[in-house]
Amino acid sequence: MPTMTASSRGPSTRTRYAESAGLAMKHCTWLLALAISPLAAAQTSPAPAVAPAVPAAVPVPVPVPYKPAPIPASRWTPQQIRQAFDAADADSNGVLTRAEAQQLAIMPRSFEDMDENKDGVVSRSEYEGAFSR
Repeated sequence: MPTMTASSRGPSTRTRYAESAGLAMKHCTWLLALAISPLAAAQTSPAPAVAPAVPAAVPVPVPVPYKPAPIPASRWTPQQIRQAFDAADADSNGVLTRAEAQQLAIMPRSFEDMDENKDGVVSRSEYEGAFSR
């Protein structure tokens, strides 16, 4: 039987390990070069003139204060009508000027329609009569 020497058995485990380690190092070097190359290119080339992305504005709903619907003129009581007239009659002379009429809580008709005799003021009877028309 022939005797086998280390060289006749093929490469030793140590040699195979060294070869595979060398091959692995070559692969790592290539991967590292591929990973670094975009970074190196980015450092050397000027940055493109692109505006930064701005998120789209999202409309925010503005809270609207609750305002109850006005009571129709036909549903006001005579007492509420008198109180509205008295509250608007700032100088308590029994008639409403155009400026005072703008302060009325309810205005069943326009100032011109309520002023039946066209004297430029609305009397209590003209105001109360506007509710029945």
